[in-house]
Amino acid sequence: MSLDINRLVRSLRIELGILNDRIAEAAGLNPRDLDILDVIDREGPCTPGYLTARTGVRAATLTGVLVRLEADGWLSRSRNPHDGRSAQLSATGRFDELHDGFASADEQARLVAASLDPRSRQSIATFLEQIVQVARVASDTLGNQAHESRT
Repeated sequence: MSLDINRLVRSLRIELGILNDRIAEAAGLNPRDLDILDVIDREGPCTPGYLTARTGVRAATLTGVLVRLEADGWLSRSRNPHDGRSAQLSATGRFDELHDGFASADEQARLVAASLDPRSRQSIATFLEQIVQVARVASDTLGNQAHESRT
């Protein structure tokens, strides 16, 4: 039996998307809100401009989303230490509610990984890092093309 890696990666994307949607719904968030919060949580404090570039959410749309997320206690806004005209956004302790939503899936994934020998774990980790990079490059390319077609 031959494994179709591309099909499996797409299936994983779909299942993770569905999981994210359900976690967002349980937390009273829109799915894109969860994406924005996850970028801030994983990549650290950032500016609205960085989020626009990173997520592809238009600046005008992002402004409203950030106001709502701040009002709901999901993120905090402070002056950007590198540019006083810009804000720096940080995740708040409320993000732990989202970590709790992912906890069961995270634990099951840890168990699957623990069942593998170290060499297999390393191979899979390397493969996934490369797939993440491929997806990011493709996303950035599409985002740049869309931006160029609007200007």
